[in-house]
Amino acid sequence: MKGWVWLLAIFVFAILARSLDVVRVFVGDDEVVFAAGDAYYHARRAFYSFLEFPGWLRFDSCINHPDGAHVPHPPLLDWATAALARGLGDSRAVFERTAAWVPVGFASASVFPIYALGRYVASPLVGRLAAFLYAALPISVNYGQLGNFDHHAPAGFFGACLVWLYVRILGGARVGLGKWVALIFLRLALMLTWNGSLLYLLPGDAALLFAAVHKGGVRNLRELALAAFATCVVAWPLAVFLGRSDGDAAFLVVEFSRLHGLVYGALAVLCCVLAISFARWPAMTSRQHWIGLVLVALPITFACFSIPGVSEGLGAGLGFLGAADGYTETVVEQLPLFWGHGRYSLWVGTVRMGLFAFAIPLVPIAMVAMSRRACSPPVALYLAGWTLMIGFLAVGQVRYFHDFAPAGCVGLAWLVIRCADLEVLRRFWPASRNSLAFFISIVLLAPAVVGFYFPTASLLWHALQGELGHVDRALLSVPGSQVRFAQLVDEVTGEEGRCAAGYGEAPAYGVLAHVGLGHVLHYSAGRATPADPFGPYIGEKNFRAVEAFWNATGEARALDILDRLGTPWVATAADAIPRSVLSIAHRLHEQDGSFVDGAAALGQLRLVTEGPTGGLAMATLFGDEREQFAPYKLFERVAGAQLELRGPPGQQLTAELPLKTPSGRRFVYRAVARANASGIARLRVPYANPRDRPRVRLDQPVERVTALGPYAMRAGARRFRVHVSEAQVREGETVPVAAFETLD
Repeated sequence: MKGWVWLLAIFVFAILARSLDVVRVFVGDDEVVFAAGDAYYHARRAFYSFLEFPGWLRFDSCINHPDGAHVPHPPLLDWATAALARGLGDSRAVFERTAAWVPVGFASASVFPIYALGRYVASPLVGRLAAFLYAALPISVNYGQLGNFDHHAPAGFFGACLVWLYVRILGGARVGLGKWVALIFLRLALMLTWNGSLLYLLPGDAALLFAAVHKGGVRNLRELALAAFATCVVAWPLAVFLGRSDGDAAFLVVEFSRLHGLVYGALAVLCCVLAISFARWPAMTSRQHWIGLVLVALPITFACFSIPGVSEGLGAGLGFLGAADGYTETVVEQLPLFWGHGRYSLWVGTVRMGLFAFAIPLVPIAMVAMSRRACSPPVALYLAGWTLMIGFLAVGQVRYFHDFAPAGCVGLAWLVIRCADLEVLRRFWPASRNSLAFFISIVLLAPAVVGFYFPTASLLWHALQGELGHVDRALLSVPGSQVRFAQLVDEVTGEEGRCAAGYGEAPAYGVLAHVGLGHVLHYSAGRATPADPFGPYIGEKNFRAVEAFWNATGEARALDILDRLGTPWVATAADAIPRSVLSIAHRLHEQDGSFVDGAAALGQLRLVTEGPTGGLAMATLFGDEREQFAPYKLFERVAGAQLELRGPPGQQLTAELPLKTPSGRRFVYRAVARANASGIARLRVPYANPRDRPRVRLDQPVERVTALGPYAMRAGARRFRVHVSEAQVREGETVPVAAFETLD
């Protein structure tokens, strides 16, 4: 079979592998479920451009409530997707379907530059096998999967093209104008797609610089200077227009900022000075070239770091790169490759990568071996250094594997082919060496096939058999369950809390939500939150305030935070973060705000709704398989009615109220207090049960959490039945208990 046919077959396979989850993405009635996290914010921003084309969202009042924030994502992915969707139709359904398929297209197209890279540094067989591995590895599939409308897939595509282009420039005797133009284009495309673009760009451009200095190539330095200058000329004004200019944020490395233009401006100056020096003193030795590089680079570097904000911007980037931002426990992408189910696990790593997970340390060695044989030392050093750095990051944080994959799969493919050349294996394989290499790859992928492909393919098979017709398919995934909860939030909270699609004033109030729920609430419920998956990078003050709320042990402290943030609604989630049993997070989600030993009942936060019934909790993303009847809950901040009873000092007063939730769950809210020295016992309660309310049957559905009867109160031998109106709860009125009927 011809090589191009194999490559086309691999491309089709890549599309199919990334489309297996179609059952949980297209859930019916033109409804699309995107991947959890940032995909929903990309959808929100792209949908704004879809409606207001050709505009794009730069400042969003829906995030970092109540202050709003500059959108940290570069705009290319969202804007281009909106443009594509506008060409296909004008409905929200068309937009969402387009956005869902975009990552599949980019990720599948990445097999072509990966094949080209493998073919150039080794052979066509290495290229084909590398493309196949990229198409098949589950960890790579996840980041380019249907519905994962995030930067990973396009950044991986542009990154693969860049690595291939850097290798071609490093290995070529003469570099034409076309390659430099392509390099400038790819630099800018990556900058405008991913705010971590310098992770790709700096190693490649450093390799070009070092190769030119080593050769003393004046022509190469001039061309590199022109390409860097052209990049700076375009990147700097774009960063000024798109980015932030407030203090340290003007040079943030974790956003597309002026730092990107500054880097290439400094590179252009450095290359120009070196080119002039080498041309003036052509007899300089290689050692003198390196000394010259250091002497020129030091003052340029010092000048750059003397600019206010540069050091701080780079420091923030290093903190993000090393997961030193205190945000790891809520981000799946920052977990190690071999971490799952709350512990280190070899099985988790093999499900993500098969047995190839254990070969990552060998990839830099393979790069040196194959490149020195087929290309040149600069190519070998660049690929070895790149795979060593990014491979180390990939083992520590799974998010970096998608960046490791283009070059990493080439190294893995070369290792497989070396195994296929072993005489001991050739004796038992009468077919060709090519087929043996692919067979070995499939064997090494076996754990991934069992742990990743079988469950997903099985679900698709059941759907094709018509066995899921009665099931809400959104509830088969965590993001789908979050969407259903967001729809509940939209129904319960008032329209004055809806944030506009784009610019404008902040909404009247927001929802203090678990950060993992932030973006889905923005897109599916139109509700503002003070913190979300952007973490501390868009507003550290509000992010830390939200964390302080969850960890607070006193209701007064928690209410003060809610008032300061303007968030009378609280959305909780079952997660895997270890917290104190006395924390507000635990007491709300696990105890519904009732009295627990060591802490009084929460008297001004009441459960309004919960769900979805049968949905998946966020904790399952972190390996927590405990079944959660109500994975997400919505609470409302109220003044709370104060029940007051006179009795002997120190006497205990207990109030219990049976309640029913819209999901059908029944629970009892319990509050306890003791009479003070004046003989007065006071209990603040958040739920109403008016006397004239129609009685709710146990089998009758309710729209909000509803009381099933009166408060049953005990004070020593005395028993009381107490009714509290909604007005008394909202106004915080005092209700004398003695005025109600005593139960005999």
